[in-house]
Amino acid sequence: MYSHILTSVVGKHRNNQDAIKYFESTDKVIAIVADGLGSRKKSAEGARLICRMMVEELETKQLPLQSIDIVSPIKWYEHLEKEKLNPDDYCTTCSFAVIDKISKIISVGQIGDSPIFVGIDGNSIVVLKQEKEFSNITTCLGGREKSSFTINNFKFNCKMRVLVTSDGIGDELDGSNIESLFSYLSSKYQSYSKKSRSRRFTKEIKATVGKVNNDDKSAIYIWSL
Repeated sequence: MYSHILTSVVGKHRNNQDAIKYFESTDKVIAIVADGLGSRKKSAEGARLICRMMVEELETKQLPLQSIDIVSPIKWYEHLEKEKLNPDDYCTTCSFAVIDKISKIISVGQIGDSPIFVGIDGNSIVVLKQEKEFSNITTCLGGREKSSFTINNFKFNCKMRVLVTSDGIGDELDGSNIESLFSYLSSKYQSYSKKSRSRRFTKEIKATVGKVNNDDKSAIYIWSL
């Protein structure tokens, strides 16, 4: 059995430029978080577009994944160019996690600097975070060079926990206390009804890290029982 909570909270500006998607079927769980670049006027639309494309693609993929397996970034560019739109106006990062319930494989991928945190059975939490390039330029879709996903695959026996975030939340998390955070989230939110979990999580994010930085703050946390 798998549980999840999710949130997307606007930062200190008018519109939320993050986008998130969660999907669950009988054999898969998929979580996508895209962080539109604040300096681009259509980044929110770019973020929503890659989220939709990624869920549609990952539904059909067999795990484990390799970077070459994921074609949504190519289709993202093709869609915008077909519509005669400039991809540079739609810049966005994207991070994802997909869990195969049958094979118990987790594949995670990143374009850009939004962190992913993975806990497998009783092992230490793995922190996956790509550093910004020189001059603080973030690798992204729509950037100077066409980017592909950096992929990592994991196998678990019985217990898994995954947190996919935008950097508005992820950058505030200290790797040394992620284990205690995971334990806290799993135990606290499992006690609430499925309908109320994400609403309560959003309220907690607003109260704790809502004013820490100017960024939008999005996250999807998934855990198994």
